[in-house]
Amino acid sequence: MLGAKLVTDLITGVESPWAELYRPQRKPLSSPGTFLSENLNAVAQYAALLTPGEVSSVDDIAVDCGAILRKGLTKVAAYRDKEGQIHQCSALCTHQQGVVVWNDVEKSWDCPVHGSRFCPEGRVLTGPAVEPLPPLAEP
Repeated sequence: MLGAKLVTDLITGVESPWAELYRPQRKPLSSPGTFLSENLNAVAQYAALLTPGEVSSVDDIAVDCGAILRKGLTKVAAYRDKEGQIHQCSALCTHQQGVVVWNDVEKSWDCPVHGSRFCPEGRVLTGPAVEPLPPLAEP
């Protein structure tokens, strides 16, 4: 409701006592350490784009487990189902392109950037992502 009031005030030119507090460009001077820490954390999440895979081949993936592997410049999320079939999809989250990680407890691909979760085959379980992980050719 406050957001609607602020936008209305901005459009109509009314001075709002809340405008400065909620200004999108604000940077809290009282906490530069937190600001820097959060931004470095965001950069660190994307560093996984540059790393090698967790395994070098789908042959290294156990039954009912997933792992990230690299194929050239592509990061691949590979899952071996209970029947031994391999399912491969892009390891880049469809929300903000973070590299997903295998969650062995939940048996899901989880994105550390904003918390999207995908089933082992790449369908969205929870957002903010709304699109599934794109499937890739089988090995």
